[in-house]
Amino acid sequence: MRKLEAIQKNPEFGVDLKKHYRHAPWDLISDWGMTFEPRNLELGLITAIPFVLWKRQREYLQWLHTRWKRRERGLVEKSRDCGVTWLTVGFGVAMWIAEDGFLAGFGSRKEELVDKRGDDKSIFEKIRFFIDNLPPFLQPAAMNRKNDWSHLRISNSDNGSALIGEAGDQIGRGGRASIYFVDEAAFVEHQLTVDAALSQTTNCQIDISTPNGSGNAFYKKRLRFNNTDRIFIFDWRDDPRKDQAWYDRQVEEQDEVTVAQEIDRDYNASKEDSFIPAKWVAAAVDAHIRLGFRSEGIKVTSFDPADTGDARSVVNRYGSVVLEAEQMTKGNITNAIPWAVEHGVNHRADVFIFDGDGLGTPTIKMALQVPALRARIRLSRMNILVFRGSGAVQNPGQPAGKRTHKESEALKSNIDTYLNFRAQAWSWVRARFEKTFDAVEAARAGKIVRADPEDLISINSKCAHMQELVAELSRPLRIYSANGKIQVESKESMKKREIMSPNLADALVMAFSVSAPSAPTTGGIKTQEFAPLDPSMGY
Repeated sequence: MRKLEAIQKNPEFGVDLKKHYRHAPWDLISDWGMTFEPRNLELGLITAIPFVLWKRQREYLQWLHTRWKRRERGLVEKSRDCGVTWLTVGFGVAMWIAEDGFLAGFGSRKEELVDKRGDDKSIFEKIRFFIDNLPPFLQPAAMNRKNDWSHLRISNSDNGSALIGEAGDQIGRGGRASIYFVDEAAFVEHQLTVDAALSQTTNCQIDISTPNGSGNAFYKKRLRFNNTDRIFIFDWRDDPRKDQAWYDRQVEEQDEVTVAQEIDRDYNASKEDSFIPAKWVAAAVDAHIRLGFRSEGIKVTSFDPADTGDARSVVNRYGSVVLEAEQMTKGNITNAIPWAVEHGVNHRADVFIFDGDGLGTPTIKMALQVPALRARIRLSRMNILVFRGSGAVQNPGQPAGKRTHKESEALKSNIDTYLNFRAQAWSWVRARFEKTFDAVEAARAGKIVRADPEDLISINSKCAHMQELVAELSRPLRIYSANGKIQVESKESMKKREIMSPNLADALVMAFSVSAPSAPTTGGIKTQEFAPLDPSMGY
């Protein structure tokens, strides 16, 4: 009120204040901003309330301003209901008022989320509310709402600034922008298409979202920006309105996937149709430490050469423990083969197994005959195996899921259960994760755990690419063929969903498809077209 009185007495003070807001838009929001909270109504409180900034909200606005001034792209990872959309609207309007020729874009996956008259959930209705509740000295003097406030566009006739909106695949198609906000970016259907368009139209793209799994472009950016100032995290604990009692109530009222994804910001919150549920995978991280079993047994190095453009992956397994998960993102398949073999040599692996369905298979087979590499393998005494995921299932007539025929005469056989060997191998690993989850939960509850380590799985948290591996394991869907056989979602299907290929996860599955060397280790190379298994495993 004092500032308003000062402006009424001396209009020049208002001009100076506008100049100040160019460099401190958070002050404009704090001084004059209003927000709308319909949930106040049932409490008998007013719904239009002053925009009083918390500490973390002010830090967010300052972070936005820095990204714009530096012409940098950024990412905002948020818990639900932290007011980020209102903050972003406030920033856009403040700069629209204070900066000549400023153009801010707002995009989301559906047009009604960007602009729908009368719907206060839409971004542009929030913008209109914010501008309407500003004092007259901040509103454009020549503003004509009929001409300047059109669908998906609000113009400032005083200084040539504008706020524009776009949706879906049209995001970034409407021309250049000073800054562009993609709201709920992880839920946009074609994220790579949007990124390509915005790369040409703005120097400052800000992706804002709660997590939506780990296989999309938003997650990939999250990894790329990790430990840099180009990522801003809004956790529910940053909200002074929320405490542990609030969180406990959410856990009680919401399903666990919603809590994990939208409140805890868990990229691995898994849907029911994931082949391996994320909570099973999370339980397996350092399970050997928590449950007290050692790394012992067979040593396997697996290699997924990947498709063109994807990262090559290596996993080292020692018994039931994944000791290493590595990726090579640069170089071609020719460079990757000796790199992968060297991992096996250093691991002192009994078996080196690689994907025989990949595009690089002929190259790998030729490379393994190169005298120097062949000699290296002979000295290491590794056996070489080829994994054929597209091939036939193992032990086709044996009942799936039981050790002997006698115990499960009514169960379907392996050949009637799995579409191919990849589905069967993924199912073996799924069973390990499930048993590990049950064991960890029992231990957590203080119960005595009775489990054979050979049935479990543990992922060493010190793996170089542990986070990527954990995320990938819950990406593929567990689906059924037309005749009811279990299959793993294909990489082609995942690419259509713009989900990255699970190369590390496939390497892990390959490593656990081997239960014993196919022959005594003699130092020779024994190449087979299948991954051997111990029939006593009974899958």
